[in-house]
Amino acid sequence: MNRNATPPQARQVVLANGLGLTLVHDPQATRAAALARVAAGSHDEPRAHPGLAHFLEHLLFLGGARFAAGERLMPWVQARGGRLNASTWARTTDYFFEVPAAELDGGLARLLDMLARPRLEVGAQLGEREVLEAEYIARASDAGTLIDAALAAGVAEGHPLRRFVAGRRASLAVEEAGFQGALGDFHGGFYRPGNVQLWLQGPQSLDELQALAARHCGDWRPGPVPPRDLPPALAPLAGDRLHLRLPGAPRLVLGFAMGELDSVAEQTFDALAGLLADEADGGLLAWLGERGLCDVASLRVAYRAPGQALLAATFELAQARDAALVEAAFLDWLRALREGGGAALVADEARQLPPLEQLQRRARGLPAPVSPQWLAALDASRLVRLLVAADAPGQPARVAGFDLHLGRSPVEPVAFAPQPWRFAAPPAASTAATGSIHLRWRFPSAPAHSHFLALRHGLRPLAGLARRNGVSLRLDEEGADWALDLQGPADRLESCLDSALALLAEPPAVALAQGDRLLLRERQQKAAELPIRRLLDALPVQLAGEGTALPDWSSARWDVLARNAEPPRPSRVPGLLATELLLPPALVPGRHRCDMAGEGESALLLFYPLPGRDAPQEAAWRLLARELEGGFYQRLRVELNLGYALFCGFRQVAGWRGLLFAVQSPHARPDALFGHLRTFLEDAAISLGELHEARLRDLAHSLANEPASENAAWRDQLAGVAADHAQRVAEAARRMTRADLLAAHAALLGEQGGSWLLTNRA
Repeated sequence: MNRNATPPQARQVVLANGLGLTLVHDPQATRAAALARVAAGSHDEPRAHPGLAHFLEHLLFLGGARFAAGERLMPWVQARGGRLNASTWARTTDYFFEVPAAELDGGLARLLDMLARPRLEVGAQLGEREVLEAEYIARASDAGTLIDAALAAGVAEGHPLRRFVAGRRASLAVEEAGFQGALGDFHGGFYRPGNVQLWLQGPQSLDELQALAARHCGDWRPGPVPPRDLPPALAPLAGDRLHLRLPGAPRLVLGFAMGELDSVAEQTFDALAGLLADEADGGLLAWLGERGLCDVASLRVAYRAPGQALLAATFELAQARDAALVEAAFLDWLRALREGGGAALVADEARQLPPLEQLQRRARGLPAPVSPQWLAALDASRLVRLLVAADAPGQPARVAGFDLHLGRSPVEPVAFAPQPWRFAAPPAASTAATGSIHLRWRFPSAPAHSHFLALRHGLRPLAGLARRNGVSLRLDEEGADWALDLQGPADRLESCLDSALALLAEPPAVALAQGDRLLLRERQQKAAELPIRRLLDALPVQLAGEGTALPDWSSARWDVLARNAEPPRPSRVPGLLATELLLPPALVPGRHRCDMAGEGESALLLFYPLPGRDAPQEAAWRLLARELEGGFYQRLRVELNLGYALFCGFRQVAGWRGLLFAVQSPHARPDALFGHLRTFLEDAAISLGELHEARLRDLAHSLANEPASENAAWRDQLAGVAADHAQRVAEAARRMTRADLLAAHAALLGEQGGSWLLTNRA
C-alpha cells in the first residue's frame, strides 16, 4: 500500500427517517463492511427479564421478513467467505459484517431486514434460548467473563454492572405473555431508525453508498424512542484488594473508574495501550521482564456508558506475591509519563486494518487527537484492585449472575523508588510504501518449544523498537518451522531485519535461560483457556510432532518472500537458502486421535487434511466447506443444542490445508460429539446430491471472485503451492460441478488425506 495514497473519504448523513449514516469511500479496498449500532443494551432491558437484550441480538440472526433460512444474513455471508457477528454491551448493541465489495448491497439488505422486521416466532425463540443457555455455561468458566464479574464487585452496590444480564434458560420466560410483550416493546421502542447509527465502508463512491443505505433503510418506519436514565455512580469503590480464584497464571487487574470516554479519550487510551505493550529498553514492560515480575501487559475498556467508564490494565504475573510491586511500578510509570507531558503518546496508523476493524474504530470516534490530560484520570484513588490466582483466598460469591470464589484483603503500601523511565517519541511517519519480508527456517530436527519461546522473548526489545518505527516484527512457529515476519514502511524494514537476524544467530544467554520459565507460564495460561481453544492450539503440534532438539541454524534451510522490499542477502541469514520449494512434511496417513485431559466442558476438534495440493481439489474442498457451514451450525447448535462454541471451515494449519470442525458442549461427551458430527457429514451427501445449480454457481462465483487476503502469497508458500495457485483455484471453481463436490465429500469421508481427532476430557 502506498502511504501517499489518498486517504478514505467520509460523509455523515441523516436520512429522512432519522437513521444516522457515516459513509467511507476507500478506493483501494477490495472488501466492504457495515456496522449498525443500536443505542440500547443490557442495562436498558427491563429488570424482570435479565438477558432480554442479548437474547434479542441472537433472535435477529434468525432472519427477517424478506430473508429467512439459507438466505438470511449469517449463512449468506458465510457462503461468500465473509465474516459477521454482533455484540451486546451495557448501553449499545452492534451488528456487523464484512464481505467482498460487490456483495455489500445484498448484505446490507439482509442486515436491515433483520433489524427492522425480525422473525420472532416463539418456536424459534425456544431453540435459541437453549443456545443462550449453552453460551452462559461456557462463559461461566471463561476467565475474561469471571474477571469482569469480579471487577463489578468492586463498584457501588446497586450499580447495573453487578446485575445479571447475560441471559439463560431460567431468566428468559419465553412461554409467558409478559415476556413476549417485553420483548416486543424493547424491539419496537429501541430498534427505530432514529436510535440507530449505520457505518458503511467500501470502494463504492459516497453517493453509491448513500444510495444503498437509502434503498434498504428508507422504508424503516420512525417512531418515538423510550427515554434512558443515566447510570448511577460507580463510586464508592472497594477500598481493599479483591482476590479471585481461577486456574492459570496469576494476573493483576487494575480497574480505573472514569468519566465518559469521548473520542479524544478513546484515542489517548489506544495510544497508552500501545505504549504499555512496548517492549523496548527503558519501558515498563522491559523493566518488569528483566526482574522476572511480568511478561505481558494490556489495557482495555471493560465498560462504557454515558457519563462513566471502567478502564482495566492487566498484568500477567510470574508470582502472585509480586502484585503490589507491579502496581507500584505501573503507577510510577504513569507519573513519569504525565510529568513528561505525554509526548510519547502517538496514535497508531489504522490504514492497514481490514474494513470492518476500521469501521469499529470509527464507531468509537477515531481517529481523534491525543490528549495527555486524560492521564490525570488514571489515579490510585480511582482504582479497583483485583488479584487473580489459582490459590486465591476467599468464599463463594455470586456477582453479575456468575459464581466466583472471591476474597478481600487490605491494601498495604509498598515502598517504591521512582525510576528513570524512558519515553522515546517515535520518529516522523515514513512516506514509503508498505512492504513486508517473510522468512521461514526448516531445521534438521524440530526444535523444542521452550527454545522458540526463549528466542521470541529475546526479540521483544527489538520488536518494541521496530514498533516505534511503524514496523511489526514477530517470530512464529509454523508446525516444526520457525517464521520471522516484518511489515511496515519499506525504508525501515532492512535495519529491523538486520538486528533480528543478528540476535537469532547469537542469542544472549540471559534470553536462552528463560525458556523453561516461559514454557511453564504458557502452560498455566492455557490451563485457563476454553477447552476448544486449547485443542486449536494443540493441533499444529499433533500434526508436526513435538520438537526436542536445539535449533541447528547452520544446517537449517530457509526461504523468503518479500513485497515492496529487497530480500536479505543470503550471507546475512543463518542457515542455507533453499534451492527448491519447501513442501510441508508428509503427514502419516490414517486416523489419529489424542485425548487431552483438562478442566471445563467436553470439546472436540476434527481436522481432515487435503489429500493433495492440486488446485481443482482445493477448489472443491473450499466450496464444500462453504456449503457445509450453514448446515453444520443449524444441526449441531440449533437442532441438537450441543453447545455455543462451534466452528466449521476450510483452514490452513501451519502448512497443511483442509477442513476443520470444532465443537464444545456443556453436556455431550466427546464420543457423542464425534458421532453427531460424523452423522452430519454422512447426511450431507443427500443435500449435496440435491444442490441446485444456481446455488453451486453462486458459491463458485463467490470463491472465484474473492479478493486475496493480506499475506495470502506467503501462506501459499508455506503450504508448498506455486505462486499462481490462487488463480488456478479460482479458475477451477468456475468449472466446478455437483459431481466434483460429491467427489470431494467422498474423499473427506474416506479420509483420503487422513484425519486428526483431538478431544478434551474433564
